[in-house]
Amino acid sequence: MKRSDVDTPALILDLDRVERNIETLALFFSSRTANLRPHFKTPKCPEVARRQLAAGAIGITCAKLGEAEVLAHSGIETSILLANQVVGRAKVQRLVELAGSVPELIVAVDHPNQVRAIDAELSGTKQSVGALVEVDIGMHRCGTRDEAATVELAAAVDKSRLSYRGIMGYEGHAVLVVDPEERRALTVQALSELDRHRSALARAGLEPEIVSAGGTGTYDITGAAPFVTELQAGSYVFMDGAYRKVRSEFEPALTVATTVVHARGRLLITDCGMKALSHEFGLPEGADLPLRCVALSEEHGHVLIDDDAELTLGPGDRIEILPSHGDTTINLHEEYAVVRGEEVVDRWPIPARGKFK
Repeated sequence: MKRSDVDTPALILDLDRVERNIETLALFFSSRTANLRPHFKTPKCPEVARRQLAAGAIGITCAKLGEAEVLAHSGIETSILLANQVVGRAKVQRLVELAGSVPELIVAVDHPNQVRAIDAELSGTKQSVGALVEVDIGMHRCGTRDEAATVELAAAVDKSRLSYRGIMGYEGHAVLVVDPEERRALTVQALSELDRHRSALARAGLEPEIVSAGGTGTYDITGAAPFVTELQAGSYVFMDGAYRKVRSEFEPALTVATTVVHARGRLLITDCGMKALSHEFGLPEGADLPLRCVALSEEHGHVLIDDDAELTLGPGDRIEILPSHGDTTINLHEEYAVVRGEEVVDRWPIPARGKFK
């Protein structure tokens, strides 16, 4: 099958570019003391995780318990970091059950109630669950806010049936800042906050074994920090329209193929709407053609050819769109059409799509 034969709307994954992106980040970490633990929330696909692990990743990061369950049941045996809090009896039960299926399972905590719930569920089992105390380093989402709270929570973990492993933070407010100097300043400030908490833990006799942080936009800053032990970057493997403005060393490997169903001068109506393409990071652009999406309805995309472009398209013609945000677009699809050049070489299912519990 040719690339142009894939029925639309469809995710097109350029395997050559994926492999180069994996190699680029692996090369960076080959000369660093920190390690890469790539985030599964972007690809949601075990085939991608296998390639990242083969290139030197020490484990995989997951956003949700459902993602971690998919990874564990895929036949991949690796260390998994669940980089969010697990709250509620049903989820805590699933967490402890999952711990028996993987070589290592680590979860983020930021409140004593979470520690007590997991500790109680571990009672009478042979399961082992590690824990990282999450620190708020600028996202103002989850995490402890002051060093005393961090030390108190780490001590509670250390006295429980959980295994205390260290701390994590996420400078997500900096990763998509386009200006490199502003991005660096925000990242350095966030890392300084994380280091203050690390130092407080060390003084309390709770030196972290793991200090986890980072994303694609800040990998070169966070990954070079002497106290950071691992990085959670995920988007680098595919890239998207938002990250293309930030990190030019990685290649956009993911596009959405769509078919023109109607044309009115420079305005094209395509068969790819909000059910196949997310837009919370802004409307997407053409991948290789001079065009941009100007509106999305439920089933249709409204695509405008650039005024100065010598390009004519009509019904039946195909175009490829670069998603502005890959993670949420991928979550709308069941599979990737994997290509090398113009040849479709495989179909990869996306079993972690919709796994938001």
